[in-house]
Amino acid sequence: MVDFDLDKATQELPILRSFIDFLNKQSSVYMDCLNGFEGNKVRIERQVARVTFPARKEIRDGEEVIVWDSMEDPDKPDVIHSSIRKSSSYLADNAEAGFNEQQICWAIIVFIFAYWDEEVRPAIAKVRGVEPNNIKIDALGDLRILRKAVVHAKGIVSAKEHEKLKKMADLVTPGEKLVLKHNQMHQVFVLIKKAIAEIVTHYTGGLPGAPSPEEIVSIAIQNIGPRDGK
Repeated sequence: MVDFDLDKATQELPILRSFIDFLNKQSSVYMDCLNGFEGNKVRIERQVARVTFPARKEIRDGEEVIVWDSMEDPDKPDVIHSSIRKSSSYLADNAEAGFNEQQICWAIIVFIFAYWDEEVRPAIAKVRGVEPNNIKIDALGDLRILRKAVVHAKGIVSAKEHEKLKKMADLVTPGEKLVLKHNQMHQVFVLIKKAIAEIVTHYTGGLPGAPSPEEIVSIAIQNIGPRDGK
């Protein structure tokens, strides 16, 4: 049991508040991306319906719709970056749990762990007077395993690595590529917020009436300013 230390607990709150704000931004980006992918899918489905409508029970021209994506390089206006894909590939990429959604899931996992490991964890360790590796939180340790799979193993979590998962094992199939659907990615965010709650309650967990991190679904730390009102 850790002794209550109000001074250290207070020093940690701004660090954790920034982490929460960062995490909420990642959640917002994720949801905005899903809305964008769905919009892309609907738009191209309508285009396909217009171009390949049945004519005498045959698809017009017998060709699949080709989708062109282009974007001007702001530094070189005369250069156009473009991709050319069949509509079936475009729709698959933008479908639920498709390539685009998995790319944003993977990117967020890598980004969140990097922020935790390089910014938040060392800052908390400094307050507590310990080495960063001594700050161990199960869910964030699991995130490290997922990040390692994404960066070094093409998203595949080996059976050996899967055995090490303590909070996120149900989200991963050992030996298969990591594919997170919306409800599973939501669970990742919830587990990370519970991890933050675990850090917040480090000094208060043993006090009467203190909440358990496992009971917390979301978390916020209000900035109420200095106690003396200045």
